[in-house]
Amino acid sequence: MRIALLSIFAFAGIAAGAEEATGKGGDPYARLPADLKVVKGIVFKQVGETKLDLMLLLPTEKKFEKSPLVVFIHGGGFGGGDKFHVLRRDALGVARGLTQRGVTFASIEYRLANGGAATVNESVADCKDAVRFLVKHAAEYNLDPERIGTFGESAGGNLTLTTALGADRDYPCDPALDGPPGKIRCVAAYYGPVSFVDPALTKGSNFEHPERLVSILGGPLETRRELAKRLSPIELLRPDSPAIFLAHGDADKTIAPLNSTAMRDAAQAKGVPVECVVSKGAGHGFSGEGITPTIPEINQRTVDFFLKYLTSP
Repeated sequence: MRIALLSIFAFAGIAAGAEEATGKGGDPYARLPADLKVVKGIVFKQVGETKLDLMLLLPTEKKFEKSPLVVFIHGGGFGGGDKFHVLRRDALGVARGLTQRGVTFASIEYRLANGGAATVNESVADCKDAVRFLVKHAAEYNLDPERIGTFGESAGGNLTLTTALGADRDYPCDPALDGPPGKIRCVAAYYGPVSFVDPALTKGSNFEHPERLVSILGGPLETRRELAKRLSPIELLRPDSPAIFLAHGDADKTIAPLNSTAMRDAAQAKGVPVECVVSKGAGHGFSGEGITPTIPEINQRTVDFFLKYLTSP
């Protein structure tokens, strides 16, 4: 159990720099850069007494009659983190780049798999329901429901891929948010785990230890294998899957870079458009000095990827 707890804290605690703290002890919204236009505290779902909300970062210039949308899903080891992870430098540059180009950017909360009632299955459902809520309220927020992307880092990299690639019916989504589906055209994932069932991809990561999967799956892998497959993006690929962008550090000791390169290869085999950037010298969270490409360069590649698929006919 001690190994499992250490793994959780190690995965949840990785940051790309001390300046990226989410502002505990103060108003985290005050940490948002002044050039970003924010709509706070939009509750998209309630489960019991738990209210899940999101914030919208609005386009700084109107470039589309209806704005494309990118939904950001934070990391934190599946058991930590919050929507203010958008303040991390490997996410904020993407948010700023997209809003400057007329794209609306949402950052969402989801139930955490930290030993309570929720597993990652519920986390995925919440992420999907955030997208479904925004589709249902597209007119209210001036969104184009046919031009949606998802974006996440670390655990959020897994969740963003699962949200984009998995079928809604396979997760416990809220029936109140049923309605005409939107279209997720593309998905970007930074240094996320892509499988809980392939030992080659979990080797050397926090998920190599069987006990680490209990909070994620709600039980041991041997009794939850089908669920584990539904939470493994590499198992969800189809020829008609959305375009995928992947980025990882080649020195990542938390989630092996093989996760991103294997996902790239599997997508290519299915004929799915895919790009993969491996940053030399970069650890988890793109940590490290002198990494190549740099975080700003990776962010720009990500922005260009989203614009390519969200603004094309």
